[in-house]
Amino acid sequence: MVSTAEQGPPSSRRAVRDAVAWGRVVVGTSARGVVATLLGLALWAAAPAVIGWHPTTVMTGSMEPRLRPGDVVVSRPVPATDLRIGQVLLADDPDQPGHLRMHRAVATGPEDTVVTKGDANPGRDSTPVEPSAVHGVASLRIPVVAAPIVWMRDGAWAKVALAALAFGVVLWLCTVDGALRRSGSAPEDDEDEDGEGGPRHAADTGREAPRAAGTSARVEGRSGRHVLLRQDVSSRRAVRRPGRDGRRRGRGAVAAVALLVTGGVGVLVPAQAVAGPFTRTTVNPASTFAATTPVAVTGLTCTNNADKSVTIGYTYSGVAANSFDALAGSTVVGSSPGTQRSIVVKGQSILSLGTPVNVAVRTDLGGSWTATSQTIAIKTALLSTDLSC
Repeated sequence: MVSTAEQGPPSSRRAVRDAVAWGRVVVGTSARGVVATLLGLALWAAAPAVIGWHPTTVMTGSMEPRLRPGDVVVSRPVPATDLRIGQVLLADDPDQPGHLRMHRAVATGPEDTVVTKGDANPGRDSTPVEPSAVHGVASLRIPVVAAPIVWMRDGAWAKVALAALAFGVVLWLCTVDGALRRSGSAPEDDEDEDGEGGPRHAADTGREAPRAAGTSARVEGRSGRHVLLRQDVSSRRAVRRPGRDGRRRGRGAVAAVALLVTGGVGVLVPAQAVAGPFTRTTVNPASTFAATTPVAVTGLTCTNNADKSVTIGYTYSGVAANSFDALAGSTVVGSSPGTQRSIVVKGQSILSLGTPVNVAVRTDLGGSWTATSQTIAIKTALLSTDLSC
């Protein structure tokens, strides 16, 4: 083979080669950081189970914005005597056997039971929780790590496929700088360290190239610029073999990381907190359920109060309600128990200033059983939180 010295400034080629190498290092390191973060989240979510704590996947939005679907919450077991109002409890759902409820304790019920409520739910849960049914108190939140589980439950397979593809790309990016990190592997190009072209001789690498049988080891040439070196093809394969072995080891490591992440997330699948309160009324011992239709309140009135708040009055003729909520758009600006027929609305709960606000009253029978009335207008002050009818 005849080779000639490559033309062009060596420093420019070396600078480009160094920039590409550094880019590969940055990309590979960043990708490994992402994988390490996922492994850490999976470890935090699964490891507490070893000491008896309860990792749970949040499946609904009843505790938003504190807890979101796809979060993993680790609950710490506590004695029944240590339960307190305001704690987020993981308990067996009395309304849905076989399910878990993760809601906040808001009051003490009859016979030492605990009344719970989702932070995002308009009313309290219809059935209180027995202290013996409480598994623990929420103590640690790992965000988003179980989102694929929620997507699979909802049938959002496009999101699952996209997440799997993105994770596969990240795993591949972990290997882009493998050739730079491996030691003892031969370069893939034919350039010398000083940037000049030409094949490397055995003397440059500290190795003696094996001689092919029946060939001459002498160097032949017509001038000082043309050099002919005969080298057995098997010697090149021997030099490059460590690089191939290193790449195989790298692919094995990537597969192991993928298995660990998948296994870590898989630990989270069985425990799912699904909390959607609903109301049910038994009519006879045969457990026949009576259904009803939510009825909206009527006859809305507005009364000015001395503290610059207003009272919204109404009449109601439906079944017993859990609560009534005053709504300004979709924002709850006041609430009252189901036994009352008026709601006090204060200016601090309304963000609009100097403009009329239409307020409606929502009847809440629990869960999604609601009915919303017509609206009534109230006035807001321009420079204060005062309200008036």
